[in-house]
Parts: sequence; structure tokens; C-alpha cells
Amino acid sequence: MITGAAVPEALAEWLRRDTLVLGVGNRWLGDDAAGPLVAEAVAGAVDCGDAPERFLDLAGSPEVAQVLVVDAVEVGGEPGEIVFCGREDLTERFGTTHNSGLALLARYLWEVHGKEMRVLGIQPARVGVGTEVSEAVRAAVDRAAAWLARAQQREQVETAWTQS
Repeated sequence: MITGAAVPEALAEWLRRDTLVLGVGNRWLGDDAAGPLVAEAVAGAVDCGDAPERFLDLAGSPEVAQVLVVDAVEVGGEPGEIVFCGREDLTERFGTTHNSGLALLARYLWEVHGKEMRVLGIQPARVGVGTEVSEAVRAAVDRAAAWLARAQQREQVETAWTQS
């Protein structure tokens, strides 16, 4: 798991390939809305709500090289802390797809579509019905969306340069 100041650079490096961005979370549960809020702010990202399994077949497209899931994740950090992790960092738990599911989703994407998955996780401050998104998570959403937008712009410039 990559944390702190190393996250933007690791994310930018990983995003050099065509990436499907999936925002996962429930907008009615306070900071759990982090993934959908990032998806809303990033061109081409998909807001999966709390049912990412409905969108996994998008990864089967030949235009998709890999998948990035953006989600509120409990990593024991400070509210708004952003982490970047891979399959090896996720643990299998059982419950609903959203609660269990990142390890299961990663395994499915690898076994069915041959696509690697990474998670851009945001540590929530509060999750509960009717709670507002915390300031720390709002700031993290803005940072994550900016990192993803910069990566998209870099790729557009590199693609235009190589095609000229």
C-alpha cells in the first residue's frame, strides 16, 4: 500500500495505460460518497454507486487495459488520507459486495477479464445514514479528482505528440 506524498506519483505512473475509473460508494452514507464524488468530477469515470459488480463487464472492452476503483476505505489513517493499493493489499471479507468486495472484485477482473485493478482509497471520518461528507473527505475528493484529471491531460498531450 502506498501512502502519503508518494501516492500522486505512483498513481500517475500507473495511469499511463488506458484505465477504467469506477467510483464506488453510497451518497446517502456521509463519507462513503467519496468514490461517486470523484467519479462525478472526472471525465469518463463511472459512478457505480454501491453496486460495482453491475459495471465490471465494462472492463472486458479491448480499450480498457486496467481498472481503478475509487472508494472510501478504512485503513486506520487520518480522515481524508488517500492510499493507493493493489490486489495484494486487499483482504477477503464476506458481506455485501460493497463491504467485502474489493478483493473479490480484483480477483474477478483478473480471472475473467485479465485486467489488473488498483484502489485509490480515501479514509472516511464518518459513515452513517444522513451524515454529511466531512471537510477532510471533501478535500481528499478534490485532490484525487485533480490527480486523475492531470493524468488524463498528460495522456492526451502524449497521444497527440506521438500521432503528429
